[in-house]
Amino acid sequence: MPTIPDFWEGGAHDPIPVEATWREFVRSVGGEVVEELVPEPRTFENADFLFRNVPMVAELKEVETEFSRSAAVREGFRALIGRVMEEDPNWRPLLLGGSGDYPGWFSGEFLRLFRPAVSRVLKKANRQIRETKAHFGINEPTGMLIFVNDGFIELAPHFVRAVACDLLVHSYSSIDCFLYMTVNRYVEVAGSDVPRLVWMPSYSERANESLVEFVDDLGRKWYDFLETKIGPFTIPREEVPQSDDNARIILSRAIRLPHEERRSRPNAG
Repeated sequence: MPTIPDFWEGGAHDPIPVEATWREFVRSVGGEVVEELVPEPRTFENADFLFRNVPMVAELKEVETEFSRSAAVREGFRALIGRVMEEDPNWRPLLLGGSGDYPGWFSGEFLRLFRPAVSRVLKKANRQIRETKAHFGINEPTGMLIFVNDGFIELAPHFVRAVACDLLVHSYSSIDCFLYMTVNRYVEVAGSDVPRLVWMPSYSERANESLVEFVDDLGRKWYDFLETKIGPFTIPREEVPQSDDNARIILSRAIRLPHEERRSRPNAG
């Protein structure tokens, strides 16, 4: 990726507060902040936002934790490496002069290490969306989880989304749209030399076309709003339809800044 003046020193823009920025954005597009509608003491565990015109309830989760640093993931990774070496005693990682190639089963098992952490986020958001929809009498399949990933960067965005969507197939039925996005974390997209912020929605089979259209339009408004906060983007917004085979937005990886420590691990991106 070519050098962008001052980008590598701290990022393409100064970090902005995610929750406060989203609250302001939601109000600007006609949505409402649930805590302002239902003051304390609340009798239910509320989600963050309400869009009455859809109607839709949305919960914002800002992920700042690097899940790979947990004891459970580290232990699981060591066990996977032990299995690799048991199958091939001559195997060595790239740093020790080996090929660094992992067997075919490794990627899937590696991703499974992160399922518990992602599942905890989904479980709480699902409960908040369900209870908030019940409070406002909403029965339509229009619950959205806004998953802002600015901290969990050991897995590439398309892998994080894959883990979440796999969990959502059979569980957490109040989440009809899983929106993976970044606010302060730029990603490198295959085929592009410009750092990107991403907005990547995925939908359940329950979601109807009106929800898809609403979320797509919300994304366009989000980037217009964001430019008022951080200044104009280097290039215009680029949209890749869900049905398009072009996977450049999906095949991406988080950009690690110089001050961020890189830990020894397999490259899942």
